[in-house]
Amino acid sequence: MKFAIPTYARFDTLNKKTLSYLDKHKIPHEKIYIFIRNGDPDFDKYKELKNLEYNVVTCDSVGAGMKHNFITTYFEEGEFIIELDDDIKDLIDEYKKSITDFTDKLDEMIDIMTLENINYGGIYSCDNAFFMFNSEKYTRDLRYMLGVLRIRRICKDVIVKTNFAEDFEFCLRHFVRDGKILKNNHIGPKTSLYAKGGNKSAGRNNETEKIDKELVNSEFPELSKLFQRKNGKWDLRIKSYKSKKKISHKV
Repeated sequence: MKFAIPTYARFDTLNKKTLSYLDKHKIPHEKIYIFIRNGDPDFDKYKELKNLEYNVVTCDSVGAGMKHNFITTYFEEGEFIIELDDDIKDLIDEYKKSITDFTDKLDEMIDIMTLENINYGGIYSCDNAFFMFNSEKYTRDLRYMLGVLRIRRICKDVIVKTNFAEDFEFCLRHFVRDGKILKNNHIGPKTSLYAKGGNKSAGRNNETEKIDKELVNSEFPELSKLFQRKNGKWDLRIKSYKSKKKISHKV
């Protein structure tokens, strides 16, 4: 099991949150891969993590989606990786308690994915214990999963086109490809969404999000719906889809 963390201009956040979280669960540093960008203002600080036996990988990819594509090319076909955001504070269960058996939960999901030939998995999108408790533990139909923590079996043919809708894209592309994705509804994250650095530094705003989400919606009109929230923010909604028939989509 390898852990991949894309990050940009958030060394302190990464160090205090996700890396501290992984340390708490005794994840060996040599299994953690930190993907940084040339020109990052924190470049030298990130590089120093090599002294602690972390793998620090440099690339020129700009934006979340393009960096995830780079990660796809970096690892071997069929290899399982755990992708994490750089600002994870904690993961909770359906009882609102912190996860203590982190690696056991991941192993359980990977076992299911291996047995059922599922290539993409994730967790609940927020730390709302009430909804988590009232949800089935595992689902395999089409549901949105925030990219804060995802399990990917590397499929070189899954390439995303957007930076600011890539979490939707990953769900949709894997579902169209395989007919199922695995969601653990009994785990939710505590993070600092839209913190300084990260995607904001790559040009994330309401207009660029709209452009990317329009692109995804145009390719998957049967499975997604573009809409504007009351606050003016453009967003996508993934449509429920449980049929096993082959889904066609625009290229």
